[in-house]
Amino acid sequence: MSQTESAPNRVDAIVKVSGTARYAADARPAGMLFALALRSPAARGRIKAFRLDAARNLPGVRAIFTHEDRDRLGWGSSPEVDALSGEALGRAAMADAASQLPAYRPLLDAEIFFAGQWIAIVVAEQLEQARAALNAIEVDIERSEAERPDAVLPSPFFAGDMQHARDDQTDAGPEAVRMKAIYSTPPQLHHPMEPSATTAVWDGDRVTLYDSTQGAQATRDYVARSLGIEPDKVRVLSPYVGGGFGSKNQIWPHQALAAHMARALARPVRLQLTRPDMGVASGYRSETVQEVELAADALGRLKLLRHVSTMPTSLRGGFFEPCGLNSLMLYKAGRIEVSHRVERRAVATPTPFRAPGETPGSFALETALDELAVRLRMSPIDLRISNHADMDLYHRRPWSSNNLLECYRQGAERLGWPAGYIEPRSMTRGDLRIGFGMATTAYPAPALPASVRLVLRMGSALLVETSATDIGTGLRTILAQTVAEGLGIDTDRIEVRLGDSSLPNAPTAGRSKLTASVLPAAAQACRLLLQELECIDPVPAGDNATGPFERLERCGRREIVVEARSTGLPRDVPLSFYSFGAHFVEVEIDELIGRLRVKRIVSALDCGHIVNRKLAESQIRGGIIFGIGMALMEDAGRRAEDLRLLNDNLADYAVPVHADIPPIEVLFLEKPDPAISDIGARGIGEIGLPGLAAAIGNAVFNAVGRRCRSLPIPLATLAARPPRVDVGQ
Repeated sequence: MSQTESAPNRVDAIVKVSGTARYAADARPAGMLFALALRSPAARGRIKAFRLDAARNLPGVRAIFTHEDRDRLGWGSSPEVDALSGEALGRAAMADAASQLPAYRPLLDAEIFFAGQWIAIVVAEQLEQARAALNAIEVDIERSEAERPDAVLPSPFFAGDMQHARDDQTDAGPEAVRMKAIYSTPPQLHHPMEPSATTAVWDGDRVTLYDSTQGAQATRDYVARSLGIEPDKVRVLSPYVGGGFGSKNQIWPHQALAAHMARALARPVRLQLTRPDMGVASGYRSETVQEVELAADALGRLKLLRHVSTMPTSLRGGFFEPCGLNSLMLYKAGRIEVSHRVERRAVATPTPFRAPGETPGSFALETALDELAVRLRMSPIDLRISNHADMDLYHRRPWSSNNLLECYRQGAERLGWPAGYIEPRSMTRGDLRIGFGMATTAYPAPALPASVRLVLRMGSALLVETSATDIGTGLRTILAQTVAEGLGIDTDRIEVRLGDSSLPNAPTAGRSKLTASVLPAAAQACRLLLQELECIDPVPAGDNATGPFERLERCGRREIVVEARSTGLPRDVPLSFYSFGAHFVEVEIDELIGRLRVKRIVSALDCGHIVNRKLAESQIRGGIIFGIGMALMEDAGRRAEDLRLLNDNLADYAVPVHADIPPIEVLFLEKPDPAISDIGARGIGEIGLPGLAAAIGNAVFNAVGRRCRSLPIPLATLAARPPRVDVGQ
């Protein structure tokens, strides 16, 4: 039996496939009202007047809230509230006057900042009644032109306006082989299976939120500050979350707004985001334009790597897509320059979205390296090996662990990559053109302090408790697996409780950090529990047959409770913690009809110890499928006049389906990283995505000799035409 087959199954599989897992919108407290938001049709302007009588008189309508009701709701903005939403960090990264303004919150005033902005909220007895009332609202808007302020050079956020020089060499010389091109990526929408929803229920001066969030405690703190009450009077429950990808990472105004409305109406309120709401009220990945310039000697050694990115953010937001992150540290070069220009536009605020920065940035960087390899008539693998960074030169720290060279070797071998340079248009299969492409992936491996509590109780399952959220990645399973192994019991005797702000604190799910943060705390809690048992019920040496339940019963105790806390990344050793990998892709193109099929994908990854290979392979496959969608399908179009999203739904926004997915082979090097923790595991939630779109694009060029520098790849350009090989300008 393989390691994948022998890995434990998901402990929550049955409740999910049977429909008994309860999500945020499944909460149905007695007397609950339904709330839906009205979106602005204008991109910029001011609301002059509402005409609400027709909507208010419809059956079931209990309230309509606009900016004129902010005092009634106790709804406002303050630096303290903004700070907890993540907006303060974003605005601090923006070096312009607008960044000092309050963060955008709906229903604050009459000003409109983007098309789709929430300008009114209807609350009714039934969802259909709320929807009918939205259609009956009339609003007069004084429209104005959407200004285009000058681009700003941000301070460090994930990364900012930075230039890093490895040595004094600033000129690659006249003999250098040079490559310079512009790459672009479109806006992309998160579209998790479960749209965001918040149900607020008051009991006296306390409120419970059933919420779809990636961070229960972060949401609690934000909502409490917005309501003006103590955090211990707010409880956030999100035991099951149907995906997030970043849309439920940052705290959004609707989470607090539901609680404000429920307090004002003295009834439970569910504020449900529709699918179109998701693109304007819970973020998206913004479009990017990236210029990459490379210069190398005849052996492919980089003398210059320049990466300049331009991307938008909102008029009142701060987040921007930091495309140059991997360019700062993934390859060594004589000189590395990375900078970001951010344009404020009348659009909704973007947000982190599965590997923010690294995902669009890797498309530009890894495509540019492939173009340079073609100019050098060099294997793209050999080019990357020639420029392998044996330490993090940007932060000037050794890697905690880096086996990227082995990833290149294993991935190329498994795909059957030919030695040396592969001439474009040189491989065929019958009438089809065959192409090979590859790209590097890399992603940070953070870890933050986290706490886990174990409750061993007579007559019940062992409880494992932490506030961390499982957004579908399998945290509940690997926690149960870690505790089962630590205590020598079966997972079916363990119950894992997650996503409750009243449980021991853990970081928000995002940036691939939960595994490395929470599992060490769970392992330590197991050791504490065994120590407690040993004090009250010593067992002879070598007696491994008596488990914790039996020992608890034997000593006559009803329960034992222990809690342990991990410390996050070690602070005493200056190391750079990253995961690495390489994607290898084969494509098949029918030039007669312009049809592209991705035939095979092999991804070799260095992510430390793999706790559960079955879940890990599933996670990486999910990231790879993300990359297929990015390369070939996903494009959130905007209308030119008002920048309104045109395809903010699953009917018009294309994503990969089963027939689009080729065989995917995931190779884990399985080399634990002892520097990150005793477990040696690093997070894997995002490492599978960066570089995949570039690998597909590079394979397309290898097949037909035509380079695609914008996404999604326009399939019409692959139709038959006179053969040529475009090596760039």
